[in-house]
Amino acid sequence: MTGARPFAVVDIGTNSIRLGVVQPEPDRSYAILSHQKEVVRLGEGEFASNALTTEAIDRGILVLRKFAEVARGYGAEELVVLGTAALREAENQREFTERALNEVGVEVHVISGAEEARLIYLGVLSGLDLGDQRLLVMDIGGGSTELAVGNRQGPELLESLKLGAIRVSGIFTEGVTRPIEPQLYHRIQEYTRGLAVHSVKRVRESGFDVMYGSSGTILNLAEIVARNRGESGARHNYYVSLADLEEQGQRLRALSLEQRRRVPGMNPERADIIVAGAAVLTTIMREVGVAGLYTSERALREGMIVDRLGRQAGPAPTDAADSVRSRSVFQLARRCQFDEAHARTVLRLSTTLFDQFRELGLHTLGAAERELLGYAAILHDIGGFISYTDHHRHGYYLVRYSPLLGFDITEIQMLAASVLHHRKALPKRKSEAMQDLGRRQREVVTVLSTLVRLAESMDRGHLSEVADVRCALEDKGQTLVLELVSDSDCQLEVWGLQNHRTAVREVFGKELAARAAPATPVAAG
Repeated sequence: MTGARPFAVVDIGTNSIRLGVVQPEPDRSYAILSHQKEVVRLGEGEFASNALTTEAIDRGILVLRKFAEVARGYGAEELVVLGTAALREAENQREFTERALNEVGVEVHVISGAEEARLIYLGVLSGLDLGDQRLLVMDIGGGSTELAVGNRQGPELLESLKLGAIRVSGIFTEGVTRPIEPQLYHRIQEYTRGLAVHSVKRVRESGFDVMYGSSGTILNLAEIVARNRGESGARHNYYVSLADLEEQGQRLRALSLEQRRRVPGMNPERADIIVAGAAVLTTIMREVGVAGLYTSERALREGMIVDRLGRQAGPAPTDAADSVRSRSVFQLARRCQFDEAHARTVLRLSTTLFDQFRELGLHTLGAAERELLGYAAILHDIGGFISYTDHHRHGYYLVRYSPLLGFDITEIQMLAASVLHHRKALPKRKSEAMQDLGRRQREVVTVLSTLVRLAESMDRGHLSEVADVRCALEDKGQTLVLELVSDSDCQLEVWGLQNHRTAVREVFGKELAARAAPATPVAAG
């Protein structure tokens, strides 16, 4: 990594947007060149209508533009931009992401709650010497609360709850400036308990030795506790007891909004949402059975950095232990009892087609799309776990609604669409799987799903008899010839490819021809 260029990460949260500009070091550590935060309240007023307001979008784009300029000023050419609860739940999500792309030149990747929890865990873990202890991480954001349990190798349990400080405040205390009545505070606690009951049960069953809390709400509450103790302030790894947090929650509840703003240690910008945040925090702590927690100044932004530094660039998944993304895909496939030998054959043949088609000028896709193709090949037949009839449709729903880790929501949609369209009808813009994708993404799905259908036809019998495929353009470039290399009789596979002549003509603009060739040269007589 010597001489590696700086890169930037941007975390678009419900309450604030955070920037980190990073200089990678040769030992895979990093130096922070700049880190900034702006309170934007992107999710303000959203959770009642499921839509971002125009004003919130304008604020978000303004800050995103500023942060992009800062990052590029440090020489960062790569900006990794992730969106969390506010964006993933907004019906007008694409309005924001398209403006970000068109006006700022950055692609916003909206992630699932489970992926957010995974990255937060990685961020917190990066600042700890955990040893053999098991760790529970809790992060209260504006729109959601994430819980993650694991060890020093990584998270094992990931939970995301719709219990963010802005969201809960909007339900119970929107516009309330007077002290909050005990009965209302109790209702917030009961609401939290009801939503968290199943996640709390899984956390307790998973087991943990130490709890850490991250992000603004928890850090601000810890700061208030520290000041109340007469200390200068909370620090990283600062311990705060449940009893102290409950005491401060009741104290803040009994104050008016203006009085809360003047409490020592209070961030005035959080005064309107801190009571709801305190109720969520203390309720979940009590339910999981913990006496206190330590604070962490690391969270999602740092997890994004760790994930970016640790991600190995690879041409395609070849083993279940390659990466978080690959492990997640193989775990889903194995839960669905897939035919692994067949899936790996389709993976091998489809990526071979991808490479040769690119050399022939039939597409201009790159390494990222090649990687997605590999995952689509692994998952293409998992719908057969439900029923072979319409297994492509069953596979679509299995992929679309599985919490695949390491992927953003759009990548999951593209994978699911590629699985759906690997057989029968070619992708159409009005297809259920394509409606939420942009034009470029639809084009990628069309190419990837066509490559998967061609590769599957070359292994119709699931016997892995085609050793290789050689591609060429003949007839002055008008005909695409696929030569199947095999020592077996693969005439059925050759015939099967003919069923895809229309698809090849529509997608690649070529006529399709196929023939067989022996893998072992025939000795001269």
